[in-house]
Amino acid sequence: MYDFLSQAALSHRKESAAPLTVDRDGTIFHHVLSYPLALVLRLRVLQIVCGISTMVMGSVAFIEERQKFNMGLGIPAGSLSVLAAAVSIHTSRGWGVTSGTGAGTAVALIWVASGCLLITLIIQCCRTILNPPGFDQGDGPEEDAKPSSRDLVVIACVQIALAVATLLSAVVCARIDYSA
Repeated sequence: MYDFLSQAALSHRKESAAPLTVDRDGTIFHHVLSYPLALVLRLRVLQIVCGISTMVMGSVAFIEERQKFNMGLGIPAGSLSVLAAAVSIHTSRGWGVTSGTGAGTAVALIWVASGCLLITLIIQCCRTILNPPGFDQGDGPEEDAKPSSRDLVVIACVQIALAVATLLSAVVCARIDYSA
């Protein structure tokens, strides 16, 4: 009797999970899927991971540059990227949440601010790569207090890669949202 009940419970669980799976022809409940929720969620997770990594690298750059806010711009840029991606998940079409004009406008404004900070970060990192601190100064006792230009160039390259990945994934998500 117990085995019958446990099999019935397992069978019921499998049936309740069945609508979450996709048939071979791309339908759920015999409706064609038009919004690639799985792809959008993967891209949003990428944005969150890149945003957190940008914050960490911005903190490292801030410490390495002796509290100058050059490449430390990664801290607010990464924070806004994480916030924008998180809000975008909640207003996504795949969740059935109706994102009215107010919610859509708020998300767009956060993404614009994040994009501006990320582009500014890329420019600042390119400036650091092209003219690393410590290369044009003479040798002296204050040279020991300067950050290693090699370390700053590596940090700048990592921040550029993270910012570009965040921006590209945001563009792909925007294209999906506006075409679906």
